[in-house]
Amino acid sequence: SGGSAGLFALVAAALVQVARAEEEEKASPKDIAIAATLIGAVAFQMGLFHLTNHSDKDMRKYTYQVINQTVSIFCAVLMFSTFNDVVQEMFLDGTSPERKFLVNMAHMLVWFILLQVLLAWVCGVIGKEPESIEEVEADAKCFGTLLAHITGFASINAWGSLQQIAFFSATPAHAFLIIPISFVGQFLLQRSTDTLRWKVAMADGETSEFEEKWDEETEEAENDIMGLTLSFNMIQVVRYANSNYLPDEEGQEPMDILAGHTPLEIHRLWASAVIFLISLCIMNYFAHPAEEGHGHGGHGEGEHGHAEGHGGHGIPGGHADGHSPGGHSEGHSNAKKSFFEELKERSWEVMMLALTMGFAWCCFYSARMSLASIELLQDNMVLAMALTLSISLVSFGLIRVLDLIADLDSTGPRVDHTIFQIIRALGLLVGFGWEQTFDQAVESISSSIARPHLAKFVLAAFCVIVIVPAWYKYILPMAISDCWEWGFLVHNLDDPLEQERWQRVAEHIEEKRKKSAQKNAEEGGMQSCYVRLTGNEAGQIVELQNENIRLRGALEKALLVLKDKEDDEFTRASNVQADIQQMDGMVGHLRTAEQVLHTP
Repeated sequence: SGGSAGLFALVAAALVQVARAEEEEKASPKDIAIAATLIGAVAFQMGLFHLTNHSDKDMRKYTYQVINQTVSIFCAVLMFSTFNDVVQEMFLDGTSPERKFLVNMAHMLVWFILLQVLLAWVCGVIGKEPESIEEVEADAKCFGTLLAHITGFASINAWGSLQQIAFFSATPAHAFLIIPISFVGQFLLQRSTDTLRWKVAMADGETSEFEEKWDEETEEAENDIMGLTLSFNMIQVVRYANSNYLPDEEGQEPMDILAGHTPLEIHRLWASAVIFLISLCIMNYFAHPAEEGHGHGGHGEGEHGHAEGHGGHGIPGGHADGHSPGGHSEGHSNAKKSFFEELKERSWEVMMLALTMGFAWCCFYSARMSLASIELLQDNMVLAMALTLSISLVSFGLIRVLDLIADLDSTGPRVDHTIFQIIRALGLLVGFGWEQTFDQAVESISSSIARPHLAKFVLAAFCVIVIVPAWYKYILPMAISDCWEWGFLVHNLDDPLEQERWQRVAEHIEEKRKKSAQKNAEEGGMQSCYVRLTGNEAGQIVELQNENIRLRGALEKALLVLKDKEDDEFTRASNVQADIQQMDGMVGHLRTAEQVLHTP
């Protein structure tokens, strides 16, 4: 929107002005970082107010989805970083690269197992079974999203540490080997846990809806984990081949190397992003079945004609109805899939996710290299804020353009589905941008404290105590339900307090509607309902206005007459009811007298 664009432009101008301060009053890098963070946070927050109240309900939907995945990624990264610091301090201080890989892989397996067990508990497979499937929906999405992100970053860290070993880091070709190795490793892990879930579900001879929900949410999370892993490893190889320098396992480069990339290297990385985008569009367009009614969630009420929604675990690629792109299985069936069927289905889903995330990663690092070439932005915190705000502004602008294209009647289901996949990729790009900024902010704060690990632990505790509950209660429901359409949450309507609240809202709306109708009647009717006439036909307009007033007056009189008749009928019915009651009383007395007469 225009307001948010103006705010982002103001932030960019402020950053430049602060960096160009007079030499005798030149701001320190810390002052610039604080200023950038403050202004950037306020600008982004105000921009979100514009977007969450946008006139187009689809933009409101996309905004809530981006906020949902951004907050969940931030919480996941902060919690993973805290635990990872503990692991490094306890087990990895001065160790070999091979031991580092083994420890990081064990760390990832702990989160992977925790994902299986916790989702089983949430879905009622372990412990008390919930009363309805609706009870577990929000909890399953909450824990599935957080643990998918945490485990995904742990997987990136594990396979990334293997990629840093001398053999694999020797050449880009050797580094590329990590991609098939990590795919096979993650797939075998998925296959093992899927078999275990199937055996648990079939222990009583059949599967319940809660066991199917457990399998569905866990498979989505596992696919997200593999998608994150493969996409990041691919981008590491692309960046290595592009600049002949392999970034560390977190994708970071020293500022001197980051700022020293040539324009050709920057352009080649942008070209790689375009290749990812074209591949993603081709796979979506030619592989997605052209079925009407299978589109995206914000449409279906006269805008696009497509009904189902996409959302998944906050990763653009899964769907809110529980299906991943490419055909996600609907829970367990009593017949177990063969190894090759499972391989084909999972490979397709993961490939779609990897291309989506690969495009987002590639755009992120291309933009980072581009901005790092500007001397004024060669500070880690300033660069992170400038990069994130730039990504957010451009991404939301492109999302708006793509949404307008999808609104056209000329686009069919295949084109719409491809557009929605691109929109999800752009939303993920925004999430990655803010994740890197949060990570840099935490690093900057902890590095200035004597005990950085304690600082990260305090921040993680703050995240768990304050941010996660707020995200679970107020942001996640907006993204996974239809509440984004009207801009507020609707809780349990069986609750008397909630019923009273919405009764007051309904009364307020009715009062506003009456006042609006009265005002329109006084002004001679609603001008917006008139048909616009062409040419010199002012007389006809006046005639139509007078006719409208006459008809409205006649209608009001007719309503009064009907009201009077209704009152008369009500009075008559009341009188008849009273007469009937009187006659019933008389009949009772007659029966009593009859009994007395027949008594011997």
